[in-house]
Amino acid sequence: MPFINDADYGVSAAFGVAGRMGAINNTTFLIDFDGSLRKIYPIVKAKGHAAIVLQHCRTIWGERRQ
Repeated sequence: MPFINDADYGVSAAFGVAGRMGAINNTTFLIDFDGSLRKIYPIVKAKGHAAIVLQHCRTIWGERRQ
């Protein structure tokens, strides 16, 4: 499953999560293979976030590996 590193802030601006002075709000989006938005995490706290996202990925897409 690919991840996007938004180094030029283009994706953040497109999704409307760029904050004041270019700062990025910590937001995670799960986007399906066909490009549809499946889940938004608008408030992200680092501790435990990856495990929560992984569990939701498994719920949505199962255990298939990409």
